[in-house]
Formats: sequence, structure tokens, C-alpha cells
Amino acid sequence: MAVQVFKKMEQNGCKPDVVTYNTIIDSLCKDRLVNDAMELLSEMLDRAIPPNVFTYSSIVHGFFNLGQLNDATRLFKEMVGRDVMPNTVTFNILVDGLCKEGMVSEAQRVFETMAEKNVEPDIYTYNALMDGYCLQRQMNEAKKVFEIMIREGCAPDVHSYNILINGYCKSRGMDEAKSLLAEMYHKALNPDTVTYSTLMQGLCQLGRPKEALNLFKEMCSSGLLPDRMTYSILLDGFCKHGYLDEALKLLESMQEKKLEPDIVLCTILIEGMFIAGKLEVAKELFSKLFADGIRPTIRTYSVMIKGLLKEGLSDEAYDLFRKMEDDGFLPDSCSYNVIIQGFLQNQDSSTAIRLIDEMVGKRFSADSSTFQMLLDLESHDEIISQFMRGSSQGRKMK
Repeated sequence: MAVQVFKKMEQNGCKPDVVTYNTIIDSLCKDRLVNDAMELLSEMLDRAIPPNVFTYSSIVHGFFNLGQLNDATRLFKEMVGRDVMPNTVTFNILVDGLCKEGMVSEAQRVFETMAEKNVEPDIYTYNALMDGYCLQRQMNEAKKVFEIMIREGCAPDVHSYNILINGYCKSRGMDEAKSLLAEMYHKALNPDTVTYSTLMQGLCQLGRPKEALNLFKEMCSSGLLPDRMTYSILLDGFCKHGYLDEALKLLESMQEKKLEPDIVLCTILIEGMFIAGKLEVAKELFSKLFADGIRPTIRTYSVMIKGLLKEGLSDEAYDLFRKMEDDGFLPDSCSYNVIIQGFLQNQDSSTAIRLIDEMVGKRFSADSSTFQMLLDLESHDEIISQFMRGSSQGRKMK
């Protein structure tokens, strides 16, 4: 409709200017229609309407969002070549885009170029670069960026701390992460739900769910409301480390707050019941999904199939695998690996062969765990042969 108005505007003798083009170009890029935006850029140049920094920044951002790194950098160079000087926003787009592609060294060079061009970095620049280093687990470098930001008079915000805390949690540096939480309070910077949820997840992954629960209580007493993500992190931690009673109490607390569990939480609980050896409860929870109008996901089916196979209920697992397809969920590579591994563990190699043949026919590849199990079955040359064909075809497809 906007393009139609644009065309009508011209038909009525009202000549579009750079602002008119930028309005449409920016919207096209946000809708991931970057090729259409490029056509409008060409049209601008043909009509001698000089694009400005906003024009180029919108399209460069659009290319990065599509993962088209080469096109983004080419357009940036074209922009500079036309004497359109990039501003802080343009550089932020570059730094953030390069970091998300794992090219932190290149992002660092762009950051250094800003000083050469007398373009002042802002909090978004520092946060993007920090996040890039954290994603690469280069926590010393991330902390250096954090310190430079403070030294240059750019005060970190809650998001800055959340980035660092997340990096330390993923690098198993919980002491550093918790000290950053204390620092936030010392600087009168109130942590948010993301801060606490990130710390809780880090503690749960290290097998310390009781400490995570203490943080949960601290978070609630500070007036912050936990969301489904917070509950799912804690429930997952409790279930995986055998604290089933605590998990059920937490579920009750959630329901008291009128926050109904979604399929993610239900799947976590079902998996927890299987871990605790409560087969009937897991099956009951799965059946209850349909009664409550909650649609299971492929992950839910995979958890059920894996749990049934672990209990030696191969026939039930196989029937559920087929039912999954009847319910409109096409099995993926993960589903096939789960059920094949289960049948191999239950010494049912004939069904495993049949499923591997089916998986190969659907062009799925298998994972390293399945491969290792097959290598351990030296006598089953036929299985290994079919698996190798499937893995080869899967790689070709990718």
C-alpha cells in the first residue's frame, strides 16, 4: 500500500525526495525485502537523488539480518566511496553484524576505525562488541571493553551487565557473574528478570539448583515478577538433578500466580518424571496435554519416545513415533536418532535397521552418539553400511 501511495504521489506531480525513498527502503529492509530496497537505491541514483547515511545504513542492516555479509560490506564500501560518511549508527550496525557472524577481530578493527574517523562510540557499540567477545568465550577481552566503556565516560546499563553475566555463566565463571550482580546493586543499577534468570541457568547447569532457588527468592523479594522462562530454567534444573518435590512445588507456585505452564514447561516436567523413574506420571502428563488443549512439539514426542525406550517399552515407543506423524509432526533427524539409539540399546537391531533405512530415504543424517553405538556393534555390518550411506547423503544435502 505504501508503494502504491508512492506511485500515486508521482502520478500527481509530487516528486519524491530522499526522505520519501528512505521511508520505503527502511520498511522494506525491516520486512527482509532487501533486494527490493536495492532496486529503489538504484532508482534514486538514476534520478540523481543522492542517498544519505540513513539510506545506506538501512540496507546494510538489512543485509546483515539476512546473513549476507559480503553484500553488507560491499555496500558499506560503496557508501564511503560516494563520500557519504558513516555515523555511529552505521558503525554500530557493522560491529553488531560482524560479532554475530563470529568475526570479532574484524568488529574490533571497525571499532578502532571509529576513533580514526572521529565518530564517538555509544553504549550500543560497546555492548555489541562485548557480546561478540562473550559469544567467543573471550571473557578477558569482553571485560576490557567494559572497562574502556567506563573509562571513556559511557556508563554501562543493565543490558551491559547482563551481557557480561551471560558470558561468565556460559564460561562457568559463576563467581565473576555473581560479583557483577553485587556490583550492580552497589551502583544503584537494578537487575532485571533477565539478570536473575541468566544467573539461575548458570547455577543449574553446574548442578547447583538450590543456589538458583535462593536467587529466585531474592528476585521475587525485590519486586521482580518471574516469567515462564525463569520458571522453565528452575524446573529444568530441579528435574535434571533429582529435586522432583521442589519442581512440583515450583509448579504449584506458578499456577497460584495465574501463570499457566506452556508446552516448554510441560515437556521439562515429563522429562523430569522419566529421569525420576515415574513412568506412569510422565504418561499421564502427556495425555493431559491434549485434554488441556496444549499442542505437543516434536521435542515433546522425542522426550516421550526416549523415556519409553529407556523403560524397555519398545512397542509403545514405536507406536508413538508413528502417531507423531499422524498428528501432523514429521519426524526430524533428532527424532530418528532418538528412536534408533533406543532400539539399539534394547538389542532390537532389526527395527533399528528398518528405521535407519527410512531415515536414509528421507535424507536425514545421524549424530555422533548413534554412530558410536553402531561402531560398537561390530557384527552388524549391514547397519553400519546403511548408516554410512545416510551420513554421506545427509552431508551432501547440507
